Amino acid sequence: MKKFYKSLIVGAALSAAVAVNASAADFTNCADALNQMGLFKGTTSGYELDRAPTRGEAAAMLVRLLGKETEALEKNYQTPFTDVPDWAKPYVGWLYENKLTNGTSDTTYGTTANCTAQMYSTFLLRTLGYSDTATNPDFTYNNAIDFAEQKGVVDIGNCDEDNFLRDHVVAMSYTALATEPKDAKYDNLLDKLVADGAVDSAKAKTYQDKFDLYDEYAQLVEKNAEITNMEANVKMTMDMKMNNASVMNMDMDSKIAAIMNLEQMDKSKFSVVGNTKMTISKILTGTESDTVTDTKMNAYYTDGVYYIDTAGQKIKMPMSFDEIFESLDIKALSKKEPISSIDTLSKQADGTYNVSYSAGYINSTVNNLFAQMGITTDDIQMSIDKVDMTITPQNGMIKGMTADMVYTMKVEGQTVVLDIKAVYDILKTGSSVGVELPADLNTYVDISSVGQ
Repeated sequence: MKKFYKSLIVGAALSAAVAVNASAADFTNCADALNQMGLFKGTTSGYELDRAPTRGEAAAMLVRLLGKETEALEKNYQTPFTDVPDWAKPYVGWLYENKLTNGTSDTTYGTTANCTAQMYSTFLLRTLGYSDTATNPDFTYNNAIDFAEQKGVVDIGNCDEDNFLRDHVVAMSYTALATEPKDAKYDNLLDKLVADGAVDSAKAKTYQDKFDLYDEYAQLVEKNAEITNMEANVKMTMDMKMNNASVMNMDMDSKIAAIMNLEQMDKSKFSVVGNTKMTISKILTGTESDTVTDTKMNAYYTDGVYYIDTAGQKIKMPMSFDEIFESLDIKALSKKEPISSIDTLSKQADGTYNVSYSAGYINSTVNNLFAQMGITTDDIQMSIDKVDMTITPQNGMIKGMTADMVYTMKVEGQTVVLDIKAVYDILKTGSSVGVELPADLNTYVDISSVGQ
């Protein structure tokens, strides 16, 4: 029973986090975009996103992002390096001539050695005009990743320092294209490359338009991220299938109120009050007919304790959000959604935004978050296959959201598909929001005693 409740809470927390701020790794979408603009060419074996990048490959990408590939190919720059193959010589030569790269020794470049996240972060920052060698450098090699995070080039989903792959190279490169260069002469790096003639304007147009719309949408998201007090109505439906047969349907209608303290998370308060109607198929229960339940399900959090009131049982468990999130920057996580997280983005005539998020990005982000928090999900192996959202703004803020999500879970050897649809209606924000807690919280039973 205790194991069930733990899995229920972790799974619910994950679902809520993804639904509210879908903001995990297959970045084929980024590779395709770079390829269409002539900035990423892959290999004879395709994109090969699942292997580590080499220093030679990183050099080629850097020269392309600097808009200097034509010059590099036309001129025969010399280097002292003896280990650079013919295909890489133009790129390494150009970088060496312009003092943007060094070798691993006086005579070797290390073309086939792995390029690390730190190295590639350094490359991208130089591409954006930041220096680590000037008299007053913008950053140092040692803090390149942190500085790249500050500039929005690196985030929790698009970079894995411990297992850095070509997958991350394309995600970080695509993100850099949508980032404003240091001199601020252009809105983003892609605009600069087009102006310099390094990227064909016709090939870039789709992505320039997307980046412009993304900036508009991101500003809206960032404004809402500043909200710490919120009250909202949430309606959610879920259809669970096993072996393509529907085995459970759930309708949940709830009201959420939250007062979040981002500096001291344990001082936050929230309540989720609602009803859940559930139909469980006889296929799942082994009974003669389907089981239908209509259950009040309320949850509260205050003073570092999580309370659940459901099915006639009231339980509580200590839960320190400060400890869970101690290694994470909560404010940074809740802000701008990276461009690499978005597959498609459009704006309708009525001002609403339609957003399809990259399932690969979301899975990568969730996995990285769980790893940082020390949470293992062996009991609930989950992949997120689809997250589509419609965002409705009002007076420069998000007023409502709808989400259409598909999860695949493996539970006790069974493959379970969850089709979830949710509608969020934000009722109010700011100081007028209050969290009402029941007067009988002292009667809730500690989860450690459940089932004993």
